[in-house]
Amino acid sequence: MDQGRLPAFWRLLRELTWVEFKLREQGTVLGFLWTLLYPLLMFIVLYLLFVRWLGKFVDMYAAYLLIGIVLWNFFQRTTCLALTSFSRRRSLIKNYKFPREIILFSTIGSTLIPFVVELVLLLGFVLAFRVEPKLTWLFLPAVIAVQIVFVTGVSFFLPLIAAEYRDIERIWEVLTMALFYVTPVFYPLSIISEGKRTLLLYNPITQILIAARGCLIDGTIPLWPSFAVPLLEGLLLCAAGYYLMRRYEYHLVDRMMEP
Repeated sequence: MDQGRLPAFWRLLRELTWVEFKLREQGTVLGFLWTLLYPLLMFIVLYLLFVRWLGKFVDMYAAYLLIGIVLWNFFQRTTCLALTSFSRRRSLIKNYKFPREIILFSTIGSTLIPFVVELVLLLGFVLAFRVEPKLTWLFLPAVIAVQIVFVTGVSFFLPLIAAEYRDIERIWEVLTMALFYVTPVFYPLSIISEGKRTLLLYNPITQILIAARGCLIDGTIPLWPSFAVPLLEGLLLCAAGYYLMRRYEYHLVDRMMEP
């Protein structure tokens, strides 16, 4: 990218991020409040359903569950919006020349705003659940940074696939639903058989949840694999996705021109 044009690109990214956020969060009656209510309502339902069963296996189950929901919700919300980001900005792509990844970054940035608010509220709820503050809470920003890198890496591929296959939106909804149940969002790994538990540990989101819960609840410093595996995968996905987006930029514009 031309260094002289970098400030203009940053301004464009900032404006697109703010527009994306305002259109989504202020387009409903509850607006931004709904973004915060959704994980809370999800928490209440899952807690009432599973506390009697899973609460026996997990200390501080309420905090355990809420951490899982907030971090999972960021992954699901961001990837679903990234999937349709190019189609929602079809006219912009067709009529103006600029780095296409700015659209993707603006979508991710618009989901980061409520995510940061949710994290602040999460800490408040964790304290309300009688979890004592610990020095290991200082490692949480590093865990969140790893998650952002991984989510960005996944998000790079989704609009490219969506440009080729229009039905991918429904397929992704099914895949994320399946992934929710094979990720320990509301249940502990200890109730899973050892063989299946090993398979679940290959899921980068599982590693991120383990690291976050360790920091906030157990007071443990995240193990290196909890950082290294999702971070490395995220960086590789980002590099590959950026390369493909640049390589097929004109093909992408042609696809956007189609009805």
